[in-house]
Amino acid sequence: MHASTTTDRGGGGGGGSWRLPPDETLQVQDPKSKEDDLDGQEGHNWRSIIFSLLVIGFVITGIVTAIYLLGYVDELLYWSGRRMILDEYIQGDLAPNRLTPTWVTRSKFVFQSDDGGLAVLDTANDSVITLLTNHTLRQLNVKGYQCSSDLRYVLFKHNVKQVYRKSFAAFYTVYDVTNDHHMPVTLKDSPKVQRTRLQFAAWLGNTTALVIVADNDIYLRQSPSDEEDIRLTNTGQTDTIYNGVPDWLYQEEIFSSPEAIWGSFDGTHIMYMSFNDTNVNVMSYPWFSAGPMIASSGVTSGGIFPETHTLRYPTPGTLNPEVELWILDVTNITDIQRSRVKPPLSLEGQEYYLTSAEWVAPNHQVSVVWITRAQNLSIISIC
Repeated sequence: MHASTTTDRGGGGGGGSWRLPPDETLQVQDPKSKEDDLDGQEGHNWRSIIFSLLVIGFVITGIVTAIYLLGYVDELLYWSGRRMILDEYIQGDLAPNRLTPTWVTRSKFVFQSDDGGLAVLDTANDSVITLLTNHTLRQLNVKGYQCSSDLRYVLFKHNVKQVYRKSFAAFYTVYDVTNDHHMPVTLKDSPKVQRTRLQFAAWLGNTTALVIVADNDIYLRQSPSDEEDIRLTNTGQTDTIYNGVPDWLYQEEIFSSPEAIWGSFDGTHIMYMSFNDTNVNVMSYPWFSAGPMIASSGVTSGGIFPETHTLRYPTPGTLNPEVELWILDVTNITDIQRSRVKPPLSLEGQEYYLTSAEWVAPNHQVSVVWITRAQNLSIISIC
């Protein structure tokens, strides 16, 4: 559509001026283009609404999913793992495997560092040095250790097999820090094909001699590299007579410890307890395993019914284990002196317990705690 414009020229003579009249331009818009604009706005609004609904839907779905999954926290935390077994908790398999720190001398302290190795803290000058790396510990799956006083050797306890709640049998290996050499601790008469577990092994005082308990008897090895062992006792009998390790009653009810042997600081004397369960009544109890192993020919292990195990278990009115305390002088290996620490005179003719024994002087004085079976009299003796 065309718009017209008029002008008025005023003035006279040869000159004049032009003056624009008031703007009377008329603009007309095509109705079809207006409809297109309205359609575009409505389409944009619909897209916004749909997008908003999708966002709200995703949020609601996320909230519902989170609420649902909160009922399965264990599966969230252990998505790629497995459920915990009750036996693992009861037997301590889920406990952190941190090695216990120990004092080696009055100023040196051995502990497990953050990287898993063993380090030595010297409190005299506040310095820390690495004793061995975690690679050495992982090689043997170490569960315990003991350093010699000169820090040249480390005695490892590994491949532990539980016997009772407080007792075990394990492999022991001596690690030479100076030359990175491993020396398995085995008795000379042990089978060569299959290594035998030991009941106990430790350094004797501040020396590099080893005191060993195997099959309820005590042995002495004067150096980690020695292949000859000196047998100190020969009365040990399985489940009957124990030397250097407690029987079931003492390890469970009195010591809460798997050993009953103590070396003097200078390594010249060994104190140990001996337990005789010959007159203790035998208790039988069923032993339930994890389940029988089924082979093609039928049941091959465990059987259909539980096994029967026996245990020397004293009950009220029956006899207790007979306990004795002995001290060995190993200064002269060819002529070992043996002496018994007798109970106080007031306990003669009575049944008693030996609840503790310890070296209280550097080498030649011990403290012993005795208590009657009725537990109405306790005596501490120094000898």
